[in-house]
Amino acid sequence: MRYTFLILLFTATQLSFAQPLVKYAGSMSEMGKNDFKPSIQLDTIRNNQHLFALGPFGKMQGEITVLNGMPMVAQVQADGSARVSQTWKAEAPFLVYANVAAWVSYEVKANISNMNDLQNAVEQLAKQKGYDVNSPFPFRITTAITELTTHVVTPRSADMPGYQHGQNQANYTYQNTSGELLGFYSEKHQGIYTPKDSYIHVHFISNDHTQMGHVDKIAISDGTLKIQLPAKSMATGSIRIKTKDTDFSKGRLGNVQEVSMDDVVKFHGHLCDGLAVGFLGLKEALLQLYPDGIVDRTNTRIVSNPSPCLTDVAVYLTGGRYQYNTFYVNKISSLFIVQRLDNNQTLQIKLREGVKPKEIDSLGNLAVDNKLSSCELEHLRELENGFTDKLLSMSAKDIFEVTPLSNFTWKSSLSKTYVKTDVSNKKSPPCVIEN
Repeated sequence: MRYTFLILLFTATQLSFAQPLVKYAGSMSEMGKNDFKPSIQLDTIRNNQHLFALGPFGKMQGEITVLNGMPMVAQVQADGSARVSQTWKAEAPFLVYANVAAWVSYEVKANISNMNDLQNAVEQLAKQKGYDVNSPFPFRITTAITELTTHVVTPRSADMPGYQHGQNQANYTYQNTSGELLGFYSEKHQGIYTPKDSYIHVHFISNDHTQMGHVDKIAISDGTLKIQLPAKSMATGSIRIKTKDTDFSKGRLGNVQEVSMDDVVKFHGHLCDGLAVGFLGLKEALLQLYPDGIVDRTNTRIVSNPSPCLTDVAVYLTGGRYQYNTFYVNKISSLFIVQRLDNNQTLQIKLREGVKPKEIDSLGNLAVDNKLSSCELEHLRELENGFTDKLLSMSAKDIFEVTPLSNFTWKSSLSKTYVKTDVSNKKSPPCVIEN
């Protein structure tokens, strides 16, 4: 084997990163003992944004693959062919899944002759790029495949439709094909959602989505693999900004400290997409106002959009307060307007067009008016969580427009008519899904 890594996208940083959480239900080695009883209904996780999942279908009646929120079920037909349908009405004796909002792509030159070679290629790339291989993670691979063998499982019991005596699976062989491989890597879940002799569980999906199955054998001769690994979200505790304040109640300027997003989360009450937008956007602007990287909170004032998330970020990061004429709220067309007092340099911070999914705003407006059911609120939360993960994996310059404002006029006014939208549904009952 030989591996040559050509970087397509790489972000160097010394910050701490978080890998996406891999979840699972049931167990590969235990499912037979339970007569392949379903451990999870696929439609109970259908609202998870950017969902990727693998597992067998029903009582070993086929294979399930979910590719970026698109569910696919492969079943063996009477003529031996495998038919792929798209449906959420599926259950699985075991399932492994994760939500990945963004991926990072790498090109790997590799000569793959078996599944172990494929595992090693994924493992070496992950280690080289700073992933924690002691924690599970999903991966995607697209390439031209020289030889491929997949299977789709068939029922073990004669009372199940599709049962064939003496056959537990149908095998399919492909020559010189192409498509996508979706897999999960784990060094700690052998026999649970990876085979007992492997760290990877992989499914193949053809380019036209008409063929899908569990990968048993693979060969890629002198090929170039595009391996995608999950974009590593910045851990909120590692997203920081330096501030400068006085050193006691009547003291001198010079007390330098670091403020993290975790600190603002505690102040605000929860992590959400609005808090992430506010912190990342305001940090980008403040570092332009203070090129030395230390924000003087005694020399800064700010106007904030009335969002509860944005206003909390505004007062925490800038030290602005209404009573000292350094903070006020207005329905501005941007997130913030922030000003450095000693030179009147003023910046406006906006989200770039298309960054935020429109569905979040439309559902959010309905939630403020108490027009969403409990389960619809859960869907909104999943959307916001996915957007937060996306924000934490992106460059701030790709998220925000920070532009200078000349001749800005400070017009402080106090209004008590704004709705504190993040408590609109605090008494909503929990979401209960009936089977």
